[in-house]
Amino acid sequence: YQSRLIGTESALEDRIRKAIETSPKELPKKAIVACQGVEGSYSQAVCDRLFPLPSIMYFASFESVFRAVEQNLCRYGILPIENSLHGSVTEVYDLMHKYNFHIVKSVKQKISHTLLVNKGVKLSDIKEIYSHEQAIGQCSEFLASLKDVKVNYSPNTAIAAKFVAESGRTDIAAISSQNCADIYGLEVLSSDIQNSDSNFTRFICISKEFEVFPGADKISIMVTTAHRPGSLYRLISKFAVMGINLTKLESRPIPGKDFEFKFYFDIEASVYNDDVLDLLGELSGTPETFSFLGAYSEMA
Repeated sequence: YQSRLIGTESALEDRIRKAIETSPKELPKKAIVACQGVEGSYSQAVCDRLFPLPSIMYFASFESVFRAVEQNLCRYGILPIENSLHGSVTEVYDLMHKYNFHIVKSVKQKISHTLLVNKGVKLSDIKEIYSHEQAIGQCSEFLASLKDVKVNYSPNTAIAAKFVAESGRTDIAAISSQNCADIYGLEVLSSDIQNSDSNFTRFICISKEFEVFPGADKISIMVTTAHRPGSLYRLISKFAVMGINLTKLESRPIPGKDFEFKFYFDIEASVYNDDVLDLLGELSGTPETFSFLGAYSEMA
C-alpha cells in the first residue's frame, strides 16, 4: 500500500512491462527446442503441441535442457514439473536455482502408459521392467501385481523403450507410450497400466529470453524467507489479502544449509494487473532471495 502511494516502480515491474510490450503475439511455428530423452518421449509430444514445425534437440538429462537454453543452443526447452498421481518432479525444481531461464508456457499433458515388449514376449516371460522413476510410481499398482519382476530406473520412458528394442531380449519390458511401440517396433502387452485414467503431467516451456505472451494468467516465483517463526506466513498473507490464489507451493532444501528451504509458488494472477505488479515489485525489493520465473498461460 505504501509502495503504491509513493508511486515508485521497481526494476522488476519495468522489466515485466517491457516484456509485455516487446514479446511476440504467440509462440513461433518454427523453433529449435530442447527435450530430455529420445524420439517418442512425452516431452516430444508436448513440443509437437506447442510448435507445429519444431527442430528438436534431444538431451540425456533435465540439466542438459536447462544448460542448452541458457547457452543459447536452442530458443526453448521442455521440462516436466509435476504429475497428478506421483507429485512433483523434484529434480527439475532442484535445478531451477542454478540456471537463467523464464517460463513462457505450461502444458497439461494426458499420460497413458503401456507395457512394451519385443515381439512374441508373454507377460510370464518378463523378469525386468525399465522406465522413468515417475512412470514407475504412476504404475505402482500394476507393478505390484507382478511376481518376481525387477524394476529398473531409466532416464526417460522413451529411452527405456529404445533400450528394450535394441537389446532384443525376451525377458524385459518397458513402460512407455503407445507412440514408442510404433517408433521402435515393439508390441503392446498391456495398455493404460497407470493407477488412474486421470493421469496428467504438467510441463513447462522455458526460454532464456524474458517473453510474456498475451493471455498470461499464471505467475511462478522462487523465494527464500528469513529462518524465523512466521516468515512464510507473512509472505503468504500478502497474496491472501489481495485475494490471489496460490495453486502450488513446493519447498526444496537449500544445499549447504541445515533444514533451510527455498519455496516455489505458482500463482493465479495476471501481470496485466497493476496491483499484482506492485506486489511483485515489493517482493523483489525484500532482503530475502526472490526470483521471478515467468508469467504465462497453460494449454490444457
